Amino acid sequence: MTEEKNDHGISIVACTNKMKYMDNIFANYANQTLQEKELIIVLNNDSQDINEWKKRASEYKNVRVFQLPEETSLGNCLNFGREQARLSYVAKWDDDDYYGSAYLQEALQAFERTNADIIGKRTGYMYFQKTKELRLRFPGYESKRVRIVLGGTIIAKKSVMEEVPFLDRSLGEDVTFQDNARAKGYRIFSTSRYNYTYFRWDSSDHTWKPRSSYLNRTSRHIGFTDDFKKIVDKDILE
Repeated sequence: MTEEKNDHGISIVACTNKMKYMDNIFANYANQTLQEKELIIVLNNDSQDINEWKKRASEYKNVRVFQLPEETSLGNCLNFGREQARLSYVAKWDDDDYYGSAYLQEALQAFERTNADIIGKRTGYMYFQKTKELRLRFPGYESKRVRIVLGGTIIAKKSVMEEVPFLDRSLGEDVTFQDNARAKGYRIFSTSRYNYTYFRWDSSDHTWKPRSSYLNRTSRHIGFTDDFKKIVDKDILE
């Protein structure tokens, strides 16, 4: 494992309690074009074999794996991951979503070009794995200041996460973090719709279980496709 010498990069914190998302977590990380990155995996399930994860992690640069008791809330798992972070920005990654190769690079460029303290996506793609439907959530909020971004896309200055920790809860911790940060005057910026997709699997796989009517009402149908990445991925680098 090689440590980054330059701290001007992004530390990814991925909390998971499901072994089946191991491949997805590592694939998303390996796929990122940003070189100044690290991955902090926090296992939140007592039955997980941390040695399996560490063995896989050894195949990549700058990956560390930790395990917390499964009664630990998601909010506290995220706080723990942030405490391990060595780089200037900290990204909250969901274990089952898709992060395109330019995802981190786009976010870092946004931090450099704006005065934002938190970067994410308010407008973003959503893919239903069972029906192959691709939708666009919350259209119209790209490249602008917003009140809130999608939970799986939160990237904040490490100093902001230190001052505004996640609450000790496992549902809504992303919303309350942004509410509390905004109340302290921190600015939130939404980047483009591209290079991220929120996946909907069987509802039993999700902690958050919104009604289908809500998801449909707050999104726009794009189409049915077996290859959503053709639409979602976009090289935004200059």
